[in-house]
Amino acid sequence: MIDLVAIPKNNTDEAWKHCESMIADALARSNGYALASHIKEWIKEDKMQLWFLWDSEADVQDRMYGVVVTEIIQRPLQKCLNIRIMTGKHKDKWQHLIKKIEDFAWENNCDSMELVARPGWEKVLRRFGYSKSHVLLEKHNKEKK
Repeated sequence: MIDLVAIPKNNTDEAWKHCESMIADALARSNGYALASHIKEWIKEDKMQLWFLWDSEADVQDRMYGVVVTEIIQRPLQKCLNIRIMTGKHKDKWQHLIKKIEDFAWENNCDSMELVARPGWEKVLRRFGYSKSHVLLEKHNKEKK
């Protein structure tokens, strides 16, 4: 059975071998705002949280289903949990676990949750009570590339 497991920041180095490539791949599809090494540093500094989608009952090579990285953002009038990365295989088997992230957010006195996601996540998360409030449109400086 797949579960969402919070990885303590002190275990980041040990856990990193299981998730670095997934985080790097997700960041590569996110217009390069950070490298995996930045995410690792922020997790170790307690600025972000690392979660594994993990099946402890599966064979060792099949236990890792995905990874989630969250960030609690304190704004002047609200506290928000932002899902920075949520990626993995067979999401139909674990997408319901977003409830555990919500519980973590509410336990940490967050007023809301948010994520900037690829378009397919809109349909997936709608059934869990999420709605589209904004659309991110981007244009990159071609001079800088």
